[in-house]
Amino acid sequence: MTIEAILKKTQKELKRALRAELVKLGYKPKVRRGFLYAAGTVPVLLVAHLDTVHRQSVSIICYSRDGRVLMSPQGIGGDDRAGVYMVLQLLRTHRCHVLFCEDEECGGIGAREFVDSGITPKVNYIVEMDRRGSEDAVFYDCDNPEFTEFVCSFGFVEDLGSFSDISVIAPHLGVAAVNISAGYYNEHTLHEFIDMDAVETNIAKLRQMLSTKVERFEYIDRSFFGDYAFDICKLSPLKPGDYIVDRHGKLTEPDHELWMDDAGTPYEPIDGCGAAIRLGGCSVYTKENLPARFDEDAAEFFDILEDDCIGFY
Repeated sequence: MTIEAILKKTQKELKRALRAELVKLGYKPKVRRGFLYAAGTVPVLLVAHLDTVHRQSVSIICYSRDGRVLMSPQGIGGDDRAGVYMVLQLLRTHRCHVLFCEDEECGGIGAREFVDSGITPKVNYIVEMDRRGSEDAVFYDCDNPEFTEFVCSFGFVEDLGSFSDISVIAPHLGVAAVNISAGYYNEHTLHEFIDMDAVETNIAKLRQMLSTKVERFEYIDRSFFGDYAFDICKLSPLKPGDYIVDRHGKLTEPDHELWMDDAGTPYEPIDGCGAAIRLGGCSVYTKENLPARFDEDAAEFFDILEDDCIGFY
């Protein structure tokens, strides 16, 4: 399946097309509410999500003169259609386990459905491709130094992040996981673009990783506070007129201070302690009805507590 075909489909259409693609590759996919899974023979689970934040499907794709960069007036949706493309390319050479999740942008709904399904693949580690840029490796609350060293030995650089599907899946399976750059930039905006050189470079790096035999990397939790796991994340304050949309589409204009991460997820700060609670299942939009943009100049670091109350608003 071409990158263009992946970009132009709705989430439902893409799920159906990927099922057919997996069958062509010799898999026996399981189609479930919230996800599409297929067992492989290589003990690695590859993950990408099917949804995007954009309200319109891609109908026009614009290319740079050399064909390297892709954009769309509808929002190209590289987050995470570029990751879907990368997974398919890797499956052509390595028969890994594969998981495509729905509604990651709404709080990891598909990943939570997978966790509740009872499916427990026996894998040595998990790789998600759902990170901006070209060289990032994000481990979230997984703190296994040997796994970090292994991943970074292939040219990736450790970075911080707030949430992706593996934040739910990895602790459940007890297996170390990493989120790798998928070559997209300016995610959650209409200015998003995909650098196909970065995409292909990281496919090559991941093929080297998948060809390297290793033992199982255990999931080691970074730290705890009561029943909550801490992470560290850079957040920027919401601007006047910004509003929150929850997983059900309900719009709320906040009446108190909120901050957001670089993926557009809102957080409520806890007074006086430098921490914030992630409001899962919500996204931040501007008064122009566009995904809010992260303000790097105004950003600060916070300790993060996960809020299990999806759809806080």
